[in-house]
Amino acid sequence: MTAKQQFLQFSSPLAHDYRMWVHHAGTATASAKVAIWLQEGGFLWLNSSCAAGKSHLLHALAQEYDEFCRVEASKKRLEPVQQVAAWLNTLQCYQYWAVDVYPNQISASTGLALFHLIEHAKEAKRSLLIAWRCNNEDVQPDELASRMQMMEQVMLEAPERDADLARILKATAQQLSWDVPDGVIKVMLQYLPRDLNTQIEALHRLEAASLEERTRLTQVWAKKQLNI
Repeated sequence: MTAKQQFLQFSSPLAHDYRMWVHHAGTATASAKVAIWLQEGGFLWLNSSCAAGKSHLLHALAQEYDEFCRVEASKKRLEPVQQVAAWLNTLQCYQYWAVDVYPNQISASTGLALFHLIEHAKEAKRSLLIAWRCNNEDVQPDELASRMQMMEQVMLEAPERDADLARILKATAQQLSWDVPDGVIKVMLQYLPRDLNTQIEALHRLEAASLEERTRLTQVWAKKQLNI
């Protein structure tokens, strides 16, 4: 590793571009469905059983396709009318709409807002993708549940193989302009839970510590920083 790569003075923001999207066995079906949706339109529910990179994929698609636009479900307690108005203000000029929803159960207001957005998409003849990690039985309110059941649902799976997870960690580090040693990634995969949230958070902790301490990145150092 070069001194310049080890001793950056600031942490670069993540750029969720498609070039950094790591394809693996768990993404193949979902990627194909999204590609068809971008050609044929319709209504698509992108789901997952755990953190799997849905937000990254939507960010990447927004950079690749001029007619695609992504919005988020606000965590603030907005009235449904306010939330829908905010979404439409951003989405209305695009053909392909995508809403990134925080995982699992949502507020009743957000649920109603999603229901009304689906209705607006139908009336405006727009294609809509909802990225939301949620079990079918947990979708509320009933109005939204009925609409979500009518959408085609596809699962985006987290990587099962260490080699694929290592590629994702390497790609994330590259976005941070950080050349993380293979030995450090090996420590993370060996000692930490293998879910993406835990691994990515640990990677950010190590990157921040490397900037602060200006030290050689070894397996011993990584274990110390991660308290393992």
